[in-house]
Amino acid sequence: MTAASLTGTDSRATIDVLSDTQIRITRSFHAPRRLVFDALTIPEHVRRWYGPRALTIVVCEIDLRVGGRWRYVLRAPDGTEHGFAGEYREIVAPSTLVSTEYYEAIGPGHSFVATIRLDETEERTVFTNTIQYASKSDRDGHLGAGMEQGMNETFDRLVELLASFSLTE
Repeated sequence: MTAASLTGTDSRATIDVLSDTQIRITRSFHAPRRLVFDALTIPEHVRRWYGPRALTIVVCEIDLRVGGRWRYVLRAPDGTEHGFAGEYREIVAPSTLVSTEYYEAIGPGHSFVATIRLDETEERTVFTNTIQYASKSDRDGHLGAGMEQGMNETFDRLVELLASFSLTE
């Protein structure tokens, strides 16, 4: 079975604006919830899918515990680096991850809380990320920064990783 045949029915992510300070991102993956959770939380897996293809992940640190911190740094072809960091607030494997997140160039004063839920139905896992921003301007800045295109490309890379798990297990 090829990755394409495994992933052919995976959906694109949708973004729903819930309020002035909240959005919800939803995407379905053709993989068991446990594999999706592992792909989100194990550094050697995250290194294989996180970020758009043109960027290289040069730092991937995950201290997966409540109060633990995470940090990813992506390097662009021109050498510029983009760091993202946060702290875990809740972890219920394999269904829930709650953490703060901020773009280091802007600073932690503009962090948001991301609540990821993984719901397994039949042979699929529904990924739902509800993001709570501190302000409408933070929400609008995130939405206006091209997040949708980068997010979908990143999720496409995650689909490829999940298909490789399915092929080897």
